[in-house]
Formats: sequence, C-alpha cells, structure tokens
Amino acid sequence: MTAILWMLGGAAAGAGVALILYALGFVVEILNCACNIISCNCDGGDAIPGMWNGDAFLHVLIFCTIGGAIIGLVYGLYKMKAAADEETARKNAEYSEKARKQRVKWADEVKQKALNVNNICEKNKVSDKPLVSTTYQASSEMEDIMNELTKVAELQGKVDSIADELAKKDGDQ
Repeated sequence: MTAILWMLGGAAAGAGVALILYALGFVVEILNCACNIISCNCDGGDAIPGMWNGDAFLHVLIFCTIGGAIIGLVYGLYKMKAAADEETARKNAEYSEKARKQRVKWADEVKQKALNVNNICEKNKVSDKPLVSTTYQASSEMEDIMNELTKVAELQGKVDSIADELAKKDGDQ
C-alpha cells in the first residue's frame, strides 16, 4: 500500500514538474518576445501561442508523469523495506529483552533452590552427631590404659610372689 501511495505521489510530482516546465517555457517565450521587440526583430515567427507545437506538451507531461511514478514507486519500496527492517529490529529487541528477563528469572530460581539446599545442609550438619569421632581423646584414654597396666603389673607382682613362696615351700620339703 505504501509503494502505491508513493507511486501516485510520484506521478503527481511528475505532472507538476511538467506543468512547471510548461510555465518556465512560457516565461522563456515571453522573454524571447520581449528581446525581439527590444531588438526590433519582430518577424512574428516566435509567437507566444506557438510555444510548443503539436503534441510536444502532452509528450513531456506523459514522460514526466511516468518518470515521477517510477521514482515514487522505487522510493515507496525503499520506505516499505525500511519500515519492515525497523519492525524486525523492534521485534528482535523485544524478543531479546524477553529472553534476557526469562534467563534472569531462571537464574533467580536456581539461586533460591541452591540457597534452600544449603540451608537444609547447614541445619542437618548442626543437628546430626557423627558416628565416628574425628578427635582423639589422648589424655583420658592414656590414663585408662596406664591404670589397666598398673593393675596388670600389680597382679603380676602378686603372682610372682605367690610363685616364689610356692617354690620355697616345695624346695623345703
């Protein structure tokens, strides 16, 4: 539709140019006539009504109108292409903005889920006791071991003293 409107506008402009050329030719003929009058060369060969003989004006009008219509059509096609490119760029920008907003939304959701998982892990870490102690209680365990060794040594000493006594009694008899 835009190309047709520009074509019609171009045809109107071409017709206007033809009329301007006709008017300009009329002015030139008047000046020619004035020059002939001033120079006293009035032979009547260049009279104003005979400005363009025959169909000359009609041919200029047709060519200017067709030329203007072609120029208008080309310009209308250019305008349509520019409008289509502008619309495409606007849609691409809108799509790009929508895609960016969607990516931001997804990133926020992932971040929130990761934060929830982290909070759950932290809560479980505080409330759960490990099954195996990772720290070695050296002083209390060593004390227990020393006490056991002392008891064993005392018992060994008692066993040795009993064995000595028995050996003395067996040897005396």
